[in-house]
Amino acid sequence: MPKPEPPSPRLSWFAASRAVRVLAVVLAGAGSVAAHDFFAGYIQHRVEVVVGARNVDVTVQLTFFEDGSAHEREHMDANGDGRISLAETETYLKTLAPKLTPAVRLRINDEPVTLTELYAPELDLLDNDRVGPGHHQLTLHRFGRTPTRLAAGASIVVEDRLWSGVRALGTIQVRGKDGCQLEALPQSDPVFPPARDGEARQFKARVLAPPRVANEKPDAAPAPKP
Repeated sequence: MPKPEPPSPRLSWFAASRAVRVLAVVLAGAGSVAAHDFFAGYIQHRVEVVVGARNVDVTVQLTFFEDGSAHEREHMDANGDGRISLAETETYLKTLAPKLTPAVRLRINDEPVTLTELYAPELDLLDNDRVGPGHHQLTLHRFGRTPTRLAAGASIVVEDRLWSGVRALGTIQVRGKDGCQLEALPQSDPVFPPARDGEARQFKARVLAPPRVANEKPDAAPAPKP
């Protein structure tokens, strides 16, 4: 009997984000002003996990909506002129670095995996360099080594303590390489309340098929019958 096909990354992402879109539609039905006011105080956390034979890549992208963006922009504007320069964003990121580094952690099968910065944090003001309400994005790129005995059924948990005191919308996307197949396990409710001190928001996935190691070859096709 043929095995069922695992869900594709596109379908996993759709399932993870569907609840967020449904919530937006409900709020929009109540009135555009109500929907706008509701999301203004949130930060969207989008987590992506890519697992291959050698590395696990973890990307966390935060989208700050009006209230959070206005608050952070005030911190960026060091000289108080109402505009944010490239030099000011660089200083802002350097100031944040000690808090960002320990705020994202990875566990596979309940074992911690050390994460290292893959690229420098990226800050995108979304074509608005003024201080005040707006949107902006902060993206963090991390990677760790894939466990040598990763097996089907292994759990993957990304622990996110970024801006834990602010309400959040959370989604997770997964992708496998080198033959690895993953399944995202989205939250039943994508809306996270402010976290308690030290508490992490968890984004979960599961390994359906482990990646092939470098010297491992795919199963050979059966020889044709004479």
